[in-house]
Amino acid sequence: MADIEFFPEEEMEEEAQEEEKSSNRAFIIIVAVLGGLLALAICAFGVWVILIAPRISRTVAEQNEMIAATNAAIMAAADATATALVAPTATPIPPTATPKPTDTPRPQPTNTPVVATEALPSATPEAAAQAGTPAATPSATPRTAATPAAGAVPKTGIGALGAGVIGVGLLFALLLVRRARRAV
Repeated sequence: MADIEFFPEEEMEEEAQEEEKSSNRAFIIIVAVLGGLLALAICAFGVWVILIAPRISRTVAEQNEMIAATNAAIMAAADATATALVAPTATPIPPTATPKPTDTPRPQPTNTPVVATEALPSATPEAAAQAGTPAATPSATPRTAATPAAGAVPKTGIGALGAGVIGVGLLFALLLVRRARRAV
């Protein structure tokens, strides 16, 4: 008789309340972790604004001043060169010794024996028609378009490594969501 329960509804309500507490506890933990990450990110941004950003802006300003000084020096040198090119100067050109032309010997024809061969029929279409043989006519050769190599990623700008990282990230997100659903 130990199996007989006199008030089964009360026990079911207690179990439902325990399950709600455990699912609420998981939700509260997840919210707390995300809130902590947000607070940490806000603090990191504040540190960056106070410590790192002024140093970067000073470095950029110094580089801009150096570039401006270099550009001013280049412009001054270009102006000096332009004024120097405007004033013509007399430069004596020494005469050069030009060699006189020489007589080049011409090659002499050689005595090559000619072998008599049988005359070949003409390759013109008229001559082929008279001989009764069909003449070869040129025709277009069909060619297929080049196909991309097997396993090549299309030109999307992501590349193979980027596609792999995106795939792993989506797999991680899928597993994280499934675990969160099971916990609730």
